[in-house]
Amino acid sequence: MPQTHSESARTEDLIALMPKVELHMHVEGSLEPEQMFALAEKNGLRLPWPDVDALKAAYHFKDLAEFVDLFIQGTQVVKSAEDLYAITMAYLQKCHRDNIRHTEVHCDIRTYVDYGFPAEMVLDGIGGAFADARRNFGITGGMLPCFIRHLGVEKAEEDLRLLAPYRDRILAVGLAAVEVGYPPALFKDVFARARDMGIRAIAHAGEEGDPDYIRQAVEDIQVQRIDHGIRCLEDPVLTAILRERRIPLTVCPFSNVALGVFPRLEDHCLPEMLSAGLNVSIHSDDPAFFGGYLVDNMRGVVEHCGLDIHDLVGMQYNAIASSFADDTRKAALRAELDAFVAEHGLAVNRHSA
Repeated sequence: MPQTHSESARTEDLIALMPKVELHMHVEGSLEPEQMFALAEKNGLRLPWPDVDALKAAYHFKDLAEFVDLFIQGTQVVKSAEDLYAITMAYLQKCHRDNIRHTEVHCDIRTYVDYGFPAEMVLDGIGGAFADARRNFGITGGMLPCFIRHLGVEKAEEDLRLLAPYRDRILAVGLAAVEVGYPPALFKDVFARARDMGIRAIAHAGEEGDPDYIRQAVEDIQVQRIDHGIRCLEDPVLTAILRERRIPLTVCPFSNVALGVFPRLEDHCLPEMLSAGLNVSIHSDDPAFFGGYLVDNMRGVVEHCGLDIHDLVGMQYNAIASSFADDTRKAALRAELDAFVAEHGLAVNRHSA
């Protein structure tokens, strides 16, 4: 049943107030067109678009590969740790505004190493922003460097060697970028070496790739979290495995629509994933490119997918449990959410076991 105007307004207010966790957001994916132009000017670069409006008009993609091409173009404005600090801090300031209390951001070092910069530049820039956000805003979290799958296994192995000395500064390693044609099993050995170093694994799987990509991420590279995973419902056996093992799925609704996985938000499978008892939470992926940050995604699924604030609260408990925060921080995040639920008299729809 559609919400009344007053109910809708209250839900919007509650979404804004709710303490939140984000687990799937690419740092450069928060690079707004205005900041891209500012960094280009700072670094003496000319972008292939005449102005901000033309760049915004380019933010329409027929598929993941087309998006990745534009995403990589955006990274060319980054020339220093200071630039990465600025991009990350702009996002973390939005987190502070939107009451995101913990966030884990995807990044990669390969792009910048190929530009001739050291891996430390990425770690120092993003890490410095997180250190300041923790001190100034109380926001916790960290980095999730990803192997760029379409560059192949050898580049991933080189990236792991570069990251190894800094493994205490990262939360996990992931697998991202163009999915189809680059199944997780190709990277089995490099993830095994990462595991031997004590580094956790996550992977983008089942966004455009079929359910077997998800199965390989679970079985072959032994991930602790799946980014996207939306195609799991095509395979009931896989869905049962994900439910029974409570493997987290970080779903990004606006992203899935922007990249043509679903024609409309109304067609998204998120309600079915919740009904299947999966460990799902909502995230923004590349918010500057896909039309909305975490709060926008939450409001969108309430308006278009038939969910309500109680569903969102349940998914926030999932996000806390699925994070790489330590037990003390998870307890503090749960306590904040508990207080919010009690203050506003909310129920909690716990779809996953």
